[in-house]
Amino acid sequence: MQHTALKALSGLTGHAQKDSVLQFPPEMTIQAGHNATLHCNFSTTDFNPYIFWYQQHQSQSPQMLLRVDKWKPQVDSGRFFSAMSVETSQVLLHVRDAKLQDSGAYFCALSPHWCPQLAAVHRKVGVL
Repeated sequence: MQHTALKALSGLTGHAQKDSVLQFPPEMTIQAGHNATLHCNFSTTDFNPYIFWYQQHQSQSPQMLLRVDKWKPQVDSGRFFSAMSVETSQVLLHVRDAKLQDSGAYFCALSPHWCPQLAAVHRKVGVL
């Protein structure tokens, strides 16, 4: 039986010290073919924050998965779905039908601008 391990790390990003993100759970292992949800809480004074989700495989550069914002709070790219709530300052990343290649680090990054190169924060998500 194959399992997927999802691991998340917290950190800070944004244009000012007061902007931050916190991801959880810190780690999860799920069976291949099952679904998983990662959570990202953010804090910002920006009116329309952009939240970027990145995936990074071992020894590779991070790749952007999705971007959500106040005007486009839900994005579905097939097996990855993200939903943002400005009211609760939360963003979810749902992974559907997890596969072994989904293992890796997952980053939730906050930016006041459309700036995909911001990846100062990362979370580790693994699929076993």
